Amino acid sequence: MMEKRNIFITGGDKGIGKGMAVCLAPYYKNVIITYNKNIEGARLLREQFNNISYYQCDLEDKESIITTSQQVLQEYGSIDILINNAGYENDATFLKMQPEQWQQVIQINLLSIYYFAHAFLPGMVAKEWGRVINFTSIAAYTGAFGKSNYAAAKAGIVGFTKSLAQEFGRKGICVNAVAPGAIETDMLMRIPEKYRTKILEDIPSHKFGHVEDVAYLVEFLISDKASYINGQTIHINGGSYTI
Repeated sequence: MMEKRNIFITGGDKGIGKGMAVCLAPYYKNVIITYNKNIEGARLLREQFNNISYYQCDLEDKESIITTSQQVLQEYGSIDILINNAGYENDATFLKMQPEQWQQVIQINLLSIYYFAHAFLPGMVAKEWGRVINFTSIAAYTGAFGKSNYAAAKAGIVGFTKSLAQEFGRKGICVNAVAPGAIETDMLMRIPEKYRTKILEDIPSHKFGHVEDVAYLVEFLISDKASYINGQTIHINGGSYTI
């Protein structure tokens, strides 16, 4: 059955974002995705599903985010489900990390979700129903060598998620976070093989996750079946980190 709801996914042109778009498009009225440079990936999704639309948005640019949000609201009226998925890494050990690296990663991973949530939550409040899924990371809980900027941003997302859940739970809106571990994406494949081998050895399931694994989790969290799950971070990592 087709749900008459609008979904907005940042970074939906590849990786986990693409996996979610493909998983959800058959069941929801509209799936709107953002991309930054990969317009080919966005176009291919549109060719596959006529209810997927795409907007170019640079998450490092506040004005780009605000403009995109306004365009989406003008076109679709409101967003029922917001999935802040897009993430970015720019690694360096701390003493070698430049201020620009720190600021860029914080802006893309953390500050951008403020603007999208601020734009789309009023529509959810008006309907007294909504879902927000914020993507954090296993790094928010374990830390990560050479990724202090990334880990800090992702840890901030956890606190942001808990706070919104407390503010909007009474309005029928559930706000949760998803913390993936090692998922087979381009980001993981950029890690040199010898380090990927070490990561694999430390996963009790002894396998990397697939984007579909994450998409199925999100599919459940945004459904009415998950209406009593609020303010939580759901870890999906094959057992490499337990809480």
